[in-house]
Order: sequence, then structure tokens, then C-alpha cells
Amino acid sequence: MVEYELLYLVGESKESELPRIRSFVEETVVSNGGTFLSPETEEKRKMAYQVQHEDRGIYIARRFTLPDKDENDTAETETVIHPLSAINRALQLSKDVLRFLIISAKELPELKAIERVERPKADTKGGRYEKRGAVRPMPQAPIAPKETAKPVSNAQIDEQLKEKLDI
Repeated sequence: MVEYELLYLVGESKESELPRIRSFVEETVVSNGGTFLSPETEEKRKMAYQVQHEDRGIYIARRFTLPDKDENDTAETETVIHPLSAINRALQLSKDVLRFLIISAKELPELKAIERVERPKADTKGGRYEKRGAVRPMPQAPIAPKETAKPVSNAQIDEQLKEKLDI
């Protein structure tokens, strides 16, 4: 037996039809010789981009097994469609499943739900960015402390002028 993982996406607008869609996917896999394993994860998330006018979706991941080529009971002369091809085709034709992915689960970790922490939505009105053209106050330059001037006599000033002017 070969183990596979199936991840499929259902739009949020079809959440009320989720039991029917889930049973359709199960029937499709079972009718092609697959058997589902016990763990299943389901998570409702916002998608990175719209898929068929849906912004949010429900991601469902399940593991199932299919018999190897050697385990098939069919004669060699018959042309038989591989079960994965049949499952693939049925899910592609389904209007309820937005996206799906089937991969071999040989080197995948155990299937379990990922713990997520919901972050509060940021307030966009007074957020990080200012309106275009907003006036911001200019930063003030640091002011050096004033040096106190020593009293200078007229004689000292005359002496300094003579040195500078070479008179």
C-alpha cells in the first residue's frame, strides 16, 4: 500500500454544503480503491489571492492509501486507468472543490493541525502611515550651550588686530 495526502480547498460560501462535498471526495477515493486513515485537519483561512471570487476558504487535509501496482487484481492485458488519475479527474471536474493537491506521504511529517494565534486587525485610520501631504513638524537640532565670554579690554582688541593685520 502506498500512502498519499490529499489537501483540498472549499470556498467559504459553500461552508453549508461542506458535509456533502466531504462525502463526495470520500466516495471518489474509496470507489477507486483507496482507504482513508484517521487523522483529518480542517482550517478556515484567508487566502493570499482570490480563487473564483472567494477571499476565504476551508482547507481540508486527509491521508489515504492506495494499492501498489503489484497488488492490483486486474489482468495485464486490460488497459487500466491508475486510481490517482481517476481521483484527479473527478476532483478537477468538481465545481465545489476550488483547488486540490495529492502528494505521496512517504517523507511527510504526521498530519496534525497547526496551532495559530489570531492577530488583532490593525487600525488603518491612525496606523503607521500618514496621509499624503500631511505636514510633519521638523526635528529640532540640538542646541549647544552658550559659552560665556570673558571681558576683553580695548587694549587686548587693538593688540589682536595688529597681529592679524600685520600693522
